[in-house]
Amino acid sequence: MVEGLPLDTDQTRRLFLGQAGVSLGLLWLGSLTPDLLAQAHQHAQQAGGQSASKTYRFFTPQQAADFDAFAAQIIPTDDTPGAREANVVHFTDYVLSGVDSDQQSDVTKALQALHDQAAKTVPGAASFTALTSAQQIEAMQAMEKTPEFGTLRGFVLAGFFSDPSMGGNKDKAGWKLIGFQDDFYYKPPFGYYDAHDEGKA
Repeated sequence: MVEGLPLDTDQTRRLFLGQAGVSLGLLWLGSLTPDLLAQAHQHAQQAGGQSASKTYRFFTPQQAADFDAFAAQIIPTDDTPGAREANVVHFTDYVLSGVDSDQQSDVTKALQALHDQAAKTVPGAASFTALTSAQQIEAMQAMEKTPEFGTLRGFVLAGFFSDPSMGGNKDKAGWKLIGFQDDFYYKPPFGYYDAHDEGKA
């Protein structure tokens, strides 16, 4: 959801998000060490062989459902895959369980704020997931300028545009959307090699 864009222009919104979120997602590429990439790749392979009902590392089932619904409103599915197909919820669950565990508290508070706003938008609503799509958008608009909204949106963008080995960006959906070619990323020389060559000249 982007302020100033009509809610029915999903494709325009997706392109805007792509332009706005690519730098955030690519930050994950530069911040990952080889060890973390190896661990993430192993996790992605394991997650790929499990069913959608797998046990989450960080999220409760309800938190995962709410975040997944939130993500699907930020980057909806249309003629190309959205956040749901890109496994953004699994990316977020993975990084919060270890790689970025210092943000667990912020995400928990943000999900609680999302839950509370859902109950304000539709009194008696049991969860954000229980709302209709239109009601979810209304709830999100009501908290769009809060830090909690920014926290959740940030993880959606990171999961959609980051390295697929982290569990998100499945089938490189985010990279395909913005036309990012990753051919160079896996080819040497890599920056960390330079440290091993110092003093050998």
